[in-house]
Amino acid sequence: MLKVLLVDDEPFILEGLSVIIDWNKEGFEIAGKVSNAFEALEALRKEEIDLVITDIRMPEMTGLELVEKVYREKLSQAYFVMLSGYNDFRYVRTALQNKCLDYMLKPISKDELLKVLDRVRKSHAITSKKRMDDSIMEREVFAKNMIRICRGKYRADNVEYVRRYLGENRGFRYISAALDEKDASLKHVGGAGSVSSRRNCMRGV
Repeated sequence: MLKVLLVDDEPFILEGLSVIIDWNKEGFEIAGKVSNAFEALEALRKEEIDLVITDIRMPEMTGLELVEKVYREKLSQAYFVMLSGYNDFRYVRTALQNKCLDYMLKPISKDELLKVLDRVRKSHAITSKKRMDDSIMEREVFAKNMIRICRGKYRADNVEYVRRYLGENRGFRYISAALDEKDASLKHVGGAGSVSSRRNCMRGV
């Protein structure tokens, strides 16, 4: 389920958005309904949100200012969709310049909302695949650098990459390396496959 945050200073708009469609059926879950941008920021800091549907004109902080702050401070990678009762191209242009996925005029129709959610699903699928591909590629590069270190044929940039990778992936607690006893290039590390070889390998990192 993709999590949605609804933001509008008009209570009946919030309620209308929450019941206009069957969100669960469309693969979405309403994670929260808030009445201003400050409450939205608090919600985004507490929970991972996939989509924010927000009014463009709100007291104290507008929807556009909310988007700018979220992206500037890297608070969330959520998609943003703007709502407005004003059919003004300047708002559309500004919203799109701020990386908003879409822009809808009030009152929102069910069909229009469903089309937007379809765009969100497709964009999320593409983004998720790219992140997965990037993660796999990073692990492969990490493995190649580790192999060079274990074989003693490494440069300073190999060690620096491994240190940086481990620093960014704080979930690491240890690394287990199994060395091929048939690989003649590993004899210098004190016996391929032995405990000492693993320790020597990691000592360079």
